[in-house]
Amino acid sequence: MHILSLTLSLSFILSSMSSVSAQQNILPSPARGLIYSATADFRHDSIPTAIQALKTQGTTYNITFDQTEDKGRFTDDQLAQYDVIVFLQNTGEGELDDTRVWHDVISDTCAVLDQAGQDALQKYVNLGGNFAAIHAASDCLRNSTFIDHEIGKPIFVPWSLRP
Repeated sequence: MHILSLTLSLSFILSSMSSVSAQQNILPSPARGLIYSATADFRHDSIPTAIQALKTQGTTYNITFDQTEDKGRFTDDQLAQYDVIVFLQNTGEGELDDTRVWHDVISDTCAVLDQAGQDALQKYVNLGGNFAAIHAASDCLRNSTFIDHEIGKPIFVPWSLRP
């Protein structure tokens, strides 16, 4: 079900890019997507499976995906190479102490994406770039106003209140 939703979402996002070529009966060059799956907190076991599913399904919709967990790839020049940026199950920002109590301490070393990367992503989207967030991606960059506006703010339940 999630793969179908993802596939439909990405095909909708990218459909406008191929409309002119389709009218001319010319096969467009593949759209390029970047899957970003870095985590700074809980890491989902399903990330490798999701990456493979996106790459496999992408060929059906003429999308070629690269994958990275390197926040250094988030520069203006690097992001400009892509038709869509996909945040895949990214989690975490800040630090947890030994008792698993959340502290809103943000630093570039523990964040999923440093400030320079966030600025480059915001510029990419502001210039019309496509951005998709899958599953727990709303659980990263919680203190970023830009990300909050793009994908919403998760409801975080502190560990001490969890059953």
